[in-house]
Order: sequence, then C-alpha cells, then structure tokens
Amino acid sequence: MKTLGRRLPLVASAAALTLAATGMASGTADAAVTPRPPRGDAVVHATRSLMAPKVAAAATAAAPTSAKLSLKGQYQNTNYKCVPTSASMSLSTFGVSVSQDTLATKMGTTSANGTTGNQALPVMNGYVDPLGYSYGFSDASTASSMLSQVSYDVGVLKRAPTLGVWMEKLPWNAGMSGTKVGHAIVAYGYDTGAGTITVWDPWKATGGSHTISAAKLAADMQPGGMFKVTGHTDADLSSLGDLTGDGTADLVAADRATGKLWLYPGPSLAASDRRLIGTGGWNGMTELTGIGDLTGDGKGDLIAAQKSDGTLWLYPGGTNALGTRIKIGNSGWNGMKDLTAIRDLTGDGKPDLIAAQKSDGTLWVYPGASKALGTRIKIGTGGWNGMNKLVGVNDITGDGKPDLIAVRISDGTLWVYPGASKALGTRKQLGSGWGGIRSLTYTGDITGDGVSDLIGVQSNTGVMYVYAGRATGFAARQQLTSGWNG
Repeated sequence: MKTLGRRLPLVASAAALTLAATGMASGTADAAVTPRPPRGDAVVHATRSLMAPKVAAAATAAAPTSAKLSLKGQYQNTNYKCVPTSASMSLSTFGVSVSQDTLATKMGTTSANGTTGNQALPVMNGYVDPLGYSYGFSDASTASSMLSQVSYDVGVLKRAPTLGVWMEKLPWNAGMSGTKVGHAIVAYGYDTGAGTITVWDPWKATGGSHTISAAKLAADMQPGGMFKVTGHTDADLSSLGDLTGDGTADLVAADRATGKLWLYPGPSLAASDRRLIGTGGWNGMTELTGIGDLTGDGKGDLIAAQKSDGTLWLYPGGTNALGTRIKIGNSGWNGMKDLTAIRDLTGDGKPDLIAAQKSDGTLWVYPGASKALGTRIKIGTGGWNGMNKLVGVNDITGDGKPDLIAVRISDGTLWVYPGASKALGTRKQLGSGWGGIRSLTYTGDITGDGVSDLIGVQSNTGVMYVYAGRATGFAARQQLTSGWNG
C-alpha cells in the first residue's frame, strides 16, 4: 500500500502494544472447506443511522427464554448473579444460549461484590459483537428517556436491553434489605401510549413477565441507567489501498441499514469526504476483505461473500469505484469466517486469503491466482473457532515474512502468529483488552511514518482508533474519528 503524503491529527492515546513472548501452540486454529462468490453493484457510507427512527407505538421483541438457567429460590436470598442471569436472558434474544454460571465466571461475579457494568459489558459484547450489535450504557434516569431507548432497541433493532433497578424499591422485593444494591431485568416490550415497558424478571417471586409503568421504573433505576443495544452501521470495513489516486490508503465500509457501500478517502477517513461506490445490496454481503491485486491491473481488489448462497466474489478496484464482480467461489463460504488477506504465504508472489472453518475450527490458506483462488491448504488443525478478528499484517516478528494477528474470544487477548512457508509459527501474545474492539482492519500508512497501520472501532462508543505500525507490533492507539456504530 502507498504511504500517505501527510500526517493525521491524532488524539486520545491508550496503552501501547508490545510483543510479549508468551508462546502458544503454532497454528492452533484452522480453516475450512472450499467456498465460492456473490456479485456486486454497491456503494458505501458508514455514518450513523440512528436519526429519527420510526417506531411503532407499541412493539414486542421475542420474549427472552430461560436459556440454561436454574433460578429456584435465588430471588429470595441473594442478588449476586442478577446481572449474569439477566444477561443470559438478554443474550437469548440474539439466539445466544449461555448459562448464568458461565457468565458469572467470565464477569468475575462473587456474592461479595456483585457485578458492575465494567465487568458485564465486555463479556456481553464478546457474544453480540460478531452478530453486528454491541451493548453500551445509557443514562435512562427519566421515564421519557427510558421509554425512548427501549422503543428504539425493541422497535427498531428487535433486541432486548437490560435495565438496572434498585432491588428493594420494586413491590415484589419489598422484603429485601437496603444492603442489597440492586439487580437487572430484561425489557422486551413497550407501549408509548400507555407509558409502559414489558420486562422479564427472574427475581420476582413468581418470576417471568410483567408490565411496569416507565415512570415507576425510572424512579427505581440505578444511577447508571441501562445497558442499551446498538446496531453497527458498518457491516464490514476493508482497506483496498489507494482508490482515489492521491497516494494515500482508503477505506470502504458497508452500511447495514441501507445496503450502500462507501469509500472513505485516507488519511482522515472522514464521513464528510465519503463517496458512494455501491448503491445497494451490500447488507446481503459479508466478510468484506481487501485482497490486493488479483486482476493484474495494479489496483487493490475487494472480496466479499454472499450471505444467501455462500458464493464468493471478487470486485476489481478502479478509480473511486469497483468494477464488475467475478465469481471466485461457488458455494460453502457461509461456512467460513474471519476472511482476511495476507501478503504472500505460499511463495508465488501473489496475495493469499486466510479463512477459518466454522464447523471444526480448522484454518486454511487459499493461494491467490489470476482472478481466482487456488486449492486451499490447511494451516491450522483446530481451535480457530475460539479466535476472531483475524487480520493479515506485514512482518512484525522480524523474520521477513507476513504475519497473522487474532483475538482470543474468551479473554480478549491479541496474538500474533508468525508467517512461514504455507504455515504459521508459534504464537506470541501482543496485548490484552481487545474483546471490545471490532472491525480490525490493516491499512496502508495513515499516520505519515511510512509504515502500515491497524485501525479498530470501540464497540460501545463507535469511536475509530488507529494503532500505528511498529517493527514489533503497534503503538498506543489514538482516536481517529467517531460515529462508526448505529
């Protein structure tokens, strides 16, 4: 990718990444079966789409299921698992089935200290981030703000947020002592005309669903308010190199709400400068990945998988545009995940594609060819369904070969896998706290130092950060732009 002509104004640094020599099994996490392509005529815009949503006067999402909960008697004597329990029910509206005990362990919940939002949010986001949503905190201290937020989450996003309430104030908990600090319930319905919210609360003595006045509920809220659901506006982000011809790396993004595809010129990647390059249908595509030049015209190309039939497509890069798409995979690509390009792992001088098989966690490399992909090669025998956010990067391990980075889902740690000849070497930990970061994308140089950089979006805020490339990893993150979620 080409270097930028000017340096970006950057703000808000966080912790730097350094290469920690915590070695793990090499190639532990593989890829899958030969899939194929979809077609495309799309243009992108990745701005916020939360403007003036039209919601029904009353609506109900799918009622939460009990997942694998065992609640007998708990409402009578303890509240320490209240947030894990409610989180389990809220996650069930996304089709995620996870027990309260599992969530309690991941959140570090104990009877002594309960569960805080800081403990709960990263764990919940680990489950819903890959589905295109994230949880954040909302100040719902008034009835109108609470009703407005619930109506958006349920009426527009069709998902259930979690409310925090004071335990001793609710009528069915009148006997609880004031030392019990509160608990959480799930809101999955509302009626703006009546001013009511329908909730599911296992901590009520009789359990289950009931309708509460929003004004009454707002009066009983904890200061933090509620976990709100946010839909990601950008289905995928991808760097294609320089499509604008100004010598700087650019970004494309698909808008989930409209299906449009947008080009964001580097180095600023500002929404005010974006250009439409796909007029619709891109919300039917997934796994957008810049692959380098597979068409031989000197411009970076885009790969994307069709959700409906699992075909894989190649979109030739042009000037401020994409060309007519070419099918490069007939079917099966909806059984793959975390598609990412890597410079040249097979030694033939062409960029390659890496993908993980959903069914068994194997990892595969697909050699790049002329407007095609070659026969895949297994480079990971299993365990890759425990990783996500795979990104091919240049050499950061000092051996002259391209490397792969990935986030471990269970704890949010970031790992680098050194590239080898048609293989990956022993992994090393790069950093921690990456579970709340989504849309990781390796770009060209957007910081002006001649080295390719990494960008990512904070799930609960929609803020995009740049991690400047370094010889052995990435520098402290700096804020680039905001508004990258719904």
